[in-house]
Amino acid sequence: MKKSLIVVLTLTLFSIFAVNGCIHISHPNDYLAWVVGQTDNDGKAMLLFSEDSGNTWERQGKDILPEGNPLNDIFAVNDKKVWAVGAGRLVMKTLNGGNDWEIIELTNVASVAAFNCISIHEGTVWLSGEKGLIVSSNDSGENWTVHDLPASASEYLIQGIHAVDSDLIYAVGNKSTPRKGIVLSTENGGETWEEIILPNGYDNIGWIGVKATDKEHIVIFGGKGHYAVTANGGKQWVTGGPLFWKDLNSLIMLDNDTYWAACDFDTIIRTSNAGISWIEQEATGTENTFLMGIDALDYENALITGSSAGYPQFGKILRTEDGGQNWEVVLSATECTVPLSHVTIARKYN
Repeated sequence: MKKSLIVVLTLTLFSIFAVNGCIHISHPNDYLAWVVGQTDNDGKAMLLFSEDSGNTWERQGKDILPEGNPLNDIFAVNDKKVWAVGAGRLVMKTLNGGNDWEIIELTNVASVAAFNCISIHEGTVWLSGEKGLIVSSNDSGENWTVHDLPASASEYLIQGIHAVDSDLIYAVGNKSTPRKGIVLSTENGGETWEEIILPNGYDNIGWIGVKATDKEHIVIFGGKGHYAVTANGGKQWVTGGPLFWKDLNSLIMLDNDTYWAACDFDTIIRTSNAGISWIEQEATGTENTFLMGIDALDYENALITGSSAGYPQFGKILRTEDGGQNWEVVLSATECTVPLSHVTIARKYN
């Protein structure tokens, strides 16, 4: 049964695409998907692929993955080019939909560094991670720039990063002690960064992620059901929540007003008015799950990944084809004994 969460906030059947001069026809519900997660009994990170809109899943990259390094995030540029990042300075990419993966070396970053998030805009790759780490590459990973952040950022796990365009990038993070949260932005492609202080004491919220549809509309989300929204490029921030005591782990903006979020303990929420009110959707599958990742093809079709909140460990993948009115298990806890983190979707071309 759907539940309404109210908070105070002031603020075609077939698609035809031209690619390299050729016409490609895609059914609107056809997509590819990749999911990443923790390591299995062999010490290899989970990297799952579905070529049939989440119906079936197979592993990729196991032959080249190093032992002991989980994968934390994944980003599909399109149906061929996909990047994934994780612990132990692990960065990998594929140019053929995952048939072949390659490890990208970052010689100017410590081998123990862990990357938690990836964002890509027009060929520039942005990674963020522990101890205030943000790096970028504009040449497909051949060379990397380690960005200088405000000194205080070194205390934080930069858990979310989003490149709005080539110049404007937002990054957010958290730590266990006050001041728990940090929000950073650059307007010159990472040459200089400034710290954003949110109103109403929200600089003390542990932030997990940030998303945007354009320069004006940005959403920051994180601990204990808190979030902050701007509709004018950060001139004013409107704080929302707490919705509940559960963390908002992952969020996707379908447009300026419609957000879909995956949260702790099997909680899925959606808003169509920029966070003024939320509808809770009923999850399914093994309970006691942190829902860690969400991605959507459109307003109807989405996938969510989950990780066990305790023992025994497991992962699960949920799918909806009707905007979340109904969710189904497409990978169950009995099929996956490895906690899963994030998911990415790419439209499938014929």
